[in-house]
Amino acid sequence: MSSLGTGGEEWRRMEGAGRYQRSDSDLAKSKAEIRSHRMAQAEVRVVDPRGQAVVNQPVRVRQIDHAFPFGENLWALDTMYRHGLWDTDRARYWRRRFAEVFNAANALCYWTERPRNDGSKTEDFQGEPRYEGFARCVEWAHGHGLRVKGHPVFWSIPKCIPDWLMRYDLETQWKFIEVRVRSLLARFGGQVTMWDAVNEALWEPAPKNLPHRHWPHIEPIGDIADYVEKVLRWAREERPDARLVLNDYGLEAGAVKQEPVAADGRAVTSQLQRQRMVELATELSRRGSPPNAIGLQSHTSGFVTRDQQHELYDQMAATGVGVQITEFWVPGRGLEQLPDDERRQIEAEYACDHLTHAFAHPAVEAFFFWGFMNSAIQWRGEHSGHELRPMFDAVRSLIREQWWTDQTLATDGEGVIRFSGFYGDYGLRLQHNGHELGGARFNLQRGASMPLTVMVETPQSG
Repeated sequence: MSSLGTGGEEWRRMEGAGRYQRSDSDLAKSKAEIRSHRMAQAEVRVVDPRGQAVVNQPVRVRQIDHAFPFGENLWALDTMYRHGLWDTDRARYWRRRFAEVFNAANALCYWTERPRNDGSKTEDFQGEPRYEGFARCVEWAHGHGLRVKGHPVFWSIPKCIPDWLMRYDLETQWKFIEVRVRSLLARFGGQVTMWDAVNEALWEPAPKNLPHRHWPHIEPIGDIADYVEKVLRWAREERPDARLVLNDYGLEAGAVKQEPVAADGRAVTSQLQRQRMVELATELSRRGSPPNAIGLQSHTSGFVTRDQQHELYDQMAATGVGVQITEFWVPGRGLEQLPDDERRQIEAEYACDHLTHAFAHPAVEAFFFWGFMNSAIQWRGEHSGHELRPMFDAVRSLIREQWWTDQTLATDGEGVIRFSGFYGDYGLRLQHNGHELGGARFNLQRGASMPLTVMVETPQSG
């Protein structure tokens, strides 16, 4: 999460977003690119247990999961757990509504998070690690088939460094940091597949320079790489298969109306920070410790266009690593004076369009909201009462309906069905006398050779 209110008060002065104008031509371009980049022209050969083709038979092909992670953070769920509200009606409905939309979750594991936010604190007091909230959220998400991301492994900012750590010299501090990194990845790496490994390195000092912090702290790239390299290396030694993300903000067009000024007098623009991110990723690659992806928080003061989104994604993808949208929220400035119904409709339209344009870009490998559950749902107290806002149904429809494959087809004379489907996991069932039987599962992935062969039980073989 970005450091609003922790030294970056300039970010509170973001001005009007204005009224959002949808672009039908931009949406048409992105929809065409989604068909090109996110779907396969599939051929599946259906056989019985003897290997004989099941010919001229109706089958239902239904997507079970998406290859692309669509997610949201679990801040509220973590808070409910820590305050003893996990089994309340509110928490049960919150979990159900979350799973209706998303197939991924961002679980929070701050070392500490203070004082403004009631965020997770995994070791606020020395020698008292508390992973129970993080573990419960990870367990719930993993148990419901959601891919889990951890946020963050390390964040070099005073509010997220425990006070007790600063009693020690720098060498000893690094020993504690290493223990934290290795402990998180060793304990949870089997369930957590992605991590925001380092948070906001472009804006914050390296640990050795924390006493001299001046926001925005424009640290030399070499000094950033020195400590980021350590975190990435320790994490990979524990879980070589984890996807490790450098998560940052302020790279998007329109991130702020007036750029903050660094200690050396430079205006810190989005273009400057893009250049520095490219330099950092390049330097880490040169050292043999590249991140798996660059994370773009996507906090902006106003609405951005498809071209602005894709320009940024292109620039980051040129580093040779993936791109993740990590903390998207709809800009609210300039919408406060609108009638509630109109404001909520604009928010829903912009969220869907931004998500569509991101999904259309081939370098983007994941999309996480930050605060969707508060923007899309009006909760009432600690009980089950709630009202769905337009954003909930609009985003759910995109992910679970428009970008979802569910078709009933007929095998041809060679037992083959052909269809266009989104990459992901599928179930196939033979249709017989109005009933579904003969289940099988298969996966559509980019570059797979066709036809795929799946075996089902037939009425004769069963």
